[in-house]
Parts: sequence; C-alpha cells; structure tokens
Amino acid sequence: MMATGPRRWLGVALVLAVLVGGGVATALATLGVSRVQREHAALLMDHNADAIQRAVANEASRYTETLADMTVAVGSQTQFNAIDFDTITSRLSRDRLPGASAVGFVVPAQAAEAPAVQRYWRARGADDLRLQTVGNATDHLFLIYSRALDHVTSATGRDLSQAPEPAAALRFARASGEVTASHPYVLLKDRALPNAYRQQSFLLAAPVTGAAGTPADGQFLGWMILSMRGGDFVEETLHAYAGELVKVTLSDLDGPSVTPFASTREPAPLLPDAGLRRERTVLVGEREWQISVQPTERLISNTDRRLPFATLAIGLLVTALAGILADSRRRALKRVADATAALRYDIERRKSVEARLLDREDELRHLAMHDALTSLPNRTLFHERLEESLGQPLAVFFIDLDGFKAVNDGLGHSAGDTLLIETAARLLQCARSGDTVARLGGDEFAVLAATPGAAVEAVAERIVSCLRAPFDIDGQPVTISCSVGVAVAAGDPGENAQRLVHAADEAMYAAKAAGKNRYTIAVKESTAGSRS
Repeated sequence: MMATGPRRWLGVALVLAVLVGGGVATALATLGVSRVQREHAALLMDHNADAIQRAVANEASRYTETLADMTVAVGSQTQFNAIDFDTITSRLSRDRLPGASAVGFVVPAQAAEAPAVQRYWRARGADDLRLQTVGNATDHLFLIYSRALDHVTSATGRDLSQAPEPAAALRFARASGEVTASHPYVLLKDRALPNAYRQQSFLLAAPVTGAAGTPADGQFLGWMILSMRGGDFVEETLHAYAGELVKVTLSDLDGPSVTPFASTREPAPLLPDAGLRRERTVLVGEREWQISVQPTERLISNTDRRLPFATLAIGLLVTALAGILADSRRRALKRVADATAALRYDIERRKSVEARLLDREDELRHLAMHDALTSLPNRTLFHERLEESLGQPLAVFFIDLDGFKAVNDGLGHSAGDTLLIETAARLLQCARSGDTVARLGGDEFAVLAATPGAAVEAVAERIVSCLRAPFDIDGQPVTISCSVGVAVAAGDPGENAQRLVHAADEAMYAAKAAGKNRYTIAVKESTAGSRS
C-alpha cells in the first residue's frame, strides 16, 4: 500500500510532463508554420512590387517617347497651324494612352503681347482663340491648340501660369530641354467639377524647337503638353498587375514632403503587417515617384490563413488527450504511440508545406530573373552571370533593334510583342549552348559569350545577318535591322562588369550613328571599328 502514493505522484508527474512538453512542441510548430507563411507572403510582395515598378517605368517611358515624337513633328513644320496639330495628334486616344486627359500646344507671351499673339494663331486656324490673361506673371502660358482624350474639353486660350505646378514644369522643361512632369495638382479644366469627380493629376511638358531647314531653325516655339489624371492612370495601367492582392499608391518625392496623389482601389481589407509593405522608386519626367505596395488579406488564401490555428488546435488536442490518458500504464503507452504517430504526421505535413513553399520560392526567383514576354534572362540575371564570368576571355554584345518603334506603332503592341519573341528565338539560334542571351528591356537585348578575340566579329556578323532577314508577323512580312555594340574582355584581373556593359552600350550608339544595321567593337584604347 505504501507504494501507491509514489506511483500516484509519478502518474501526476507524467501527466504534467506530457502537458508541458506537448504545449511547448505545439507552440514551436505553430510559430514555425507562421514563419514559413510570412516568408512566402514576403516573396509574393517582392515579386508584385518589382512587376508594378517595371509597369510604371515602361508606361512613363512610352508616354514621354510619344510626347517627344510629337515635339519633333511640330518643330519640323514650316508654318505650324491647326491642321498640322490635328494631323500630328489624330492617332492619340485613351486606349493608347491610359489615364490621359488631353494633349495641347502652349506658347509663352507677356501681357502686352497677348493681342498680337492671339491674331497670329487665329490666322493659323485657331479661329475662336481668346487669350485669357490671369495674374501678373512676367510670361503668361497660353493654351493655343487642344485635343481632349476624355469627356472634359480643355478651353483654348487658358493661361496655365495661374497654376504654379504646370507653370513650373513648363519652365523647367524649357531650361533642361527634356520632357518634364509637374507636381500633382487638380487640372484647370477639372476645377469646375464637383469635388467627388476631381482627381490629383499631373502634366508632362516637352519643349518644341524649330528643326534645321525650317524658318524657325533652332528657335524655341512653345511646348507640347500631355495632361494625365492620377487615379485613372493607376487604375487603367496597374490594375492588371495589382489585381486583388495588393493596393498601390503613387507619391511625388520631389517636394517638401511625400505627396500621395493616386491609389488603386482596395479590393479587400489591408493586412496590418507593416513588414510586408514594399516601396520602390521610379523616375518619371525628371521627377522621382514613390510606389507603395500594401498587401490585402487576399494575398494569403483562406486555407493558408487558417493553417497556424489548425496546427495549434491539433497540437493542443493531442496534448490534452495524452495528458488525460497518461494515468494508466497500458493506456498511457497506447496514447503515447498515438501521439507520436500524430506528431510524425504533423511533421511530415509541415515538411510537405515547406517543400511546396520552397518550390514556389524557386518559381518566384525564376519569374524575378527572367523576362515575362520572351522568357529570356532579364537585366539582373545577365549582370549576375557577367560578374561570375569575369577573369576569363569573354565578349558582351549589346543589341538594339532598328525600326521596332515603327512596327509597334504601325501594327500595334501585339505585333510588337510577337516581333520581340521572334527576335529572342533568332538570337538563341545565333548563340552557342554556353552563351547567355538576355532581354534588358524594351527592344534592347544582350549576349554574353565566352568567345576568343578572333571569333568576335564572326558572332557579331551572325547577329546582324540573322536579324536582317524578314519576320513573318501574323502573315505580314516585317523587316527590321539591329545595331550591335561589342565589348571584349581578355580575362585580365581588375576587369569590371559595369564598365564592360557601358563600353558595349557606347559602341552600340556608335553603330547607330554610323548608319545602323551594323556592329561596332569597342577597344581599350578608346577606338572602335564599325562593320555593316
């Protein structure tokens, strides 16, 4: 009978040990599942933020290129008039320029010059033009011609100097000679709308200079402007990238404070985890924008969200059952076996979850390191492989397509994408199995080849000849060419990947300047040989 007491306390101790040990194991398992889940969400956020940054940069580049092309067309006119403006802007639409509100032509004039300026442009087709001088600015900025790209028409004759944001952008564009974006503001034509319909917007301005051979050779003529509504811009360009997983906010960093001016809708409540928020920056028209990407609850599926709680519940249940039944030796041994089997099952399931997450991580890395359109390595992966190849003889071929923009604009973006995919396929045929063929962005490609010096010209000639042959784009023959810049590394110590890429890029521009459809080899003595 005396042994009953120690056995009883031994049973109590066994129950307590099972409860404490099971609780600790359950807590550790729950924390592990939560950690893996959060790492998965972080990888998704990195991928989404990078994709959205590329989308904003590509769209902004397309808008600035469109505006720059129009300034060249205006500056080439002998006597620019309303018919010329209508012809130059006739192909612009909201479908081609998502978020765009209007395109216009603006000229500067002092208040005393306004009547003469008004008569001058009325004689050139602006029949109803009435210049509206506002304020006491030294130079007023008058809207002469305008084409609305939405349902709100811009009144010609309006003085843009009354708003400091577009006025500052116009003056900076004239001083710098570059396409310039304004600080966010409400468009003048929108200020008569109800508050619910007003948006923070911005303006892109490009200076117009008379082309050589025209009467205004080298003279400043005015500005071509493109006004953009911020909310429409993010919804129409970023919704496909943001989807229902994240919310995107654009902010202007070039000012006394960070100024948010456009956001996508919130398709679901935001996750409160500040550690998952991602920020990127992009340069738009000489201004720096911040892209803030916040996760929503839909980033993590309902099943994944319940996984830590399910792990905790299962662990607590197993622990409770083991503790309750631990007072009997026979039944305790059976319950220990059951608990061990359940824990093994839980461990195997967590290993399976971790394996799936690792597979997803590999997939996300592949997406992050490869171009979505052509599946070629992107700029990041190309630079990694170049860094790894330093110290041995190699050559970098920097390739830019001649005439791609005309195909993209004339046949549409779908034809342009098909042309880029076919170009990638031809470059892969030109390269050897150990070479890296990459798409750096837009219509720029690069090839990294472990090529001895004597074979560099043969490879470059093969690339030029390969891309010179006509392409079949949806049954229509399309002919382009390419300009190739080549930089050669002999494998000497101290060679720098960045300098090699820069040298190849400079050589490519030399090939373009020499007439395109050729290659140019950069040499260390700063001399170059060109071949067509």
